[in-house]
Amino acid sequence: MMNYFRYKLINPNGKPSSGLIKLPYQDEISTAAYLERNGSMAIYVSKLGKFESLFPKLNSFRLSKRMKRTDQANLLNNLSLLLRSGMPLNTALEEVAQTISHPGLAGNIQDIVGAVRGGMSFSEAAGKFSDIFTETVICLIRIGEETGRLDEMLKDASEHVSRMHTIISDTQRALLYPIFVLFSIGIGLVFWLYYVVPKILELFKEMNVALPTITVYLLKISDFIQTHFVYLIVGIVSIPIFLMTARKGSRKFRKVIDRVMLKLPVSKAIISASNLAHITEYFSLLIRSGINILQAVKILKDSIRNEIYRDKLEVVGKEIKQGSSISEAFAGATIFPAFITRMIGIGEVSGTLEEQLGNIAREYTKRLSNLVEMIGKMIEPIILVVAGAIFAVIFLALLLPVYDMVGHVGGM
Repeated sequence: MMNYFRYKLINPNGKPSSGLIKLPYQDEISTAAYLERNGSMAIYVSKLGKFESLFPKLNSFRLSKRMKRTDQANLLNNLSLLLRSGMPLNTALEEVAQTISHPGLAGNIQDIVGAVRGGMSFSEAAGKFSDIFTETVICLIRIGEETGRLDEMLKDASEHVSRMHTIISDTQRALLYPIFVLFSIGIGLVFWLYYVVPKILELFKEMNVALPTITVYLLKISDFIQTHFVYLIVGIVSIPIFLMTARKGSRKFRKVIDRVMLKLPVSKAIISASNLAHITEYFSLLIRSGINILQAVKILKDSIRNEIYRDKLEVVGKEIKQGSSISEAFAGATIFPAFITRMIGIGEVSGTLEEQLGNIAREYTKRLSNLVEMIGKMIEPIILVVAGAIFAVIFLALLLPVYDMVGHVGGM
């Protein structure tokens, strides 16, 4: 258990310093010994009570921020390089803490250093900071400590985080880009119908111009938007918030949404490629790290966000536990393509399962990247056609009365 201590000490250079420190100690004597490790002399050390500890906890919560995956990969890679060079773990952690610009995250690394110096293992200390280290990375750190290959495991973890960043960022781009474009068009359409169109239609009314059917419908739509504008804005803002809240709080809701997304043609291709790349990448890494198959499948199930794939991985785990081979278990889950089950079967027979899973992960990562590129190329002309058609109807509805008016003037 980590506790906060207030301290005052004299540094080796004779200068006084004071502050708060978070350490895995229960008494002031151990804390004083820790503070004096570099030649300093502790003058005053006091453990904060539960009430006093609330304030630094609240402050650290305010500063807390999830580390970006690219920064995670760099941190793990730098730590691996420092350990490989022969630097002790505590010194290496202190070095990487200095490269982090965010004060909350840098403080977390310093807390990990303090915990390790206090006798806690690196994996145990890292497990307290899920905003820096994911469960898989913590598992790899633990294996590295047990096998004496911590630098290698950190390198593998760094490469894994980088590959996962590519998969996740490609998925987000593929799913969010169409939504963003449609949202932008919707905002432009609402602006026209709320602000521009009513002014022009009002002019037609004042001039007693006979309105054609298409213009009448446009007028009704414009009146509806003006009458219910506030409710529309509230709905546009609240619906995404409601959906995100419901998805976060209800597994049944997540399951329904994930099932629907896997039935829509475009989203199915994106989500399938993303999850299959995710699963095979993780599985390859876990097997390479020496984790047994059942534990690896459990970690996979806990790491996946899509509820449909999560349920299927649970089926895979049960099948393997009952004696099925890995390829048979994946085939029995029905959601995994025959290509994957065949590759896994080849890996089992030839003893190259880790390599085959890596090949599958690279293939589906490539497919995902191609999908992102293809969607970007496809959606632009489609959006242009749709937007052009919508605004063409609006212009037609506005221009027809003008033509009628010009015709009347010409006939006088």
